Amino acid sequence: MTPIAGDGAPEGPAPGTWHLDPVHSCVIFVAHYLRFGRVQGTFGDAKGIVVVGENPTSSKVDVTLNAASLNTGVQARDAHLRSADFLDVENHPELRFTSTGLEQRGRSQQAFLMHGDLTIHGTTRPVTLECQWVGEAPDYNSPQDTYGHFFAATTQISLSEFGVGDGGPLPWGGRMVGDTVDVVLEVRLQNNDPIDFLRQIGHVS
Repeated sequence: MTPIAGDGAPEGPAPGTWHLDPVHSCVIFVAHYLRFGRVQGTFGDAKGIVVVGENPTSSKVDVTLNAASLNTGVQARDAHLRSADFLDVENHPELRFTSTGLEQRGRSQQAFLMHGDLTIHGTTRPVTLECQWVGEAPDYNSPQDTYGHFFAATTQISLSEFGVGDGGPLPWGGRMVGDTVDVVLEVRLQNNDPIDFLRQIGHVS
């Protein structure tokens, strides 16, 4: 989690505890829909902790998503995706990722692979994220005491491996939802717990 620049100067979060900033982070998924189309959605309610180690490869990540916060922009479709036909959020209210290891990716000093366990629909499977440290900047609202780092990550998952339904067959062939889902993460980590600010803006109660 702490990439090293070519001149030896450290980049990325310093060792210690960092917090996921849900207001300035995006958890995006893209799936095939009705066989020929693709639909994009997000999970708007996320929380997480990153503990950066002195040795970057010993860093730990733990992120939880509220399954009911799924949003594709169509209320009826979202309700169906939350139902027992798909995510079954009543019985499986959270999606969770817990890292199990990190390694540098290729020759880049700012790219790495993050291995971990992903739990969806009550089933846990290993996944690997291709990650990139993007940059750092002070917080817009409180630059004196809050600092942020930005990361991007991608992976693919198979819904059937997690026991998530596909909506059944279509009259013209194929399934309602394709099995392979692309996941794109744009994440901001900050040094302070964001809970007070989230309550101030009404993001949480």
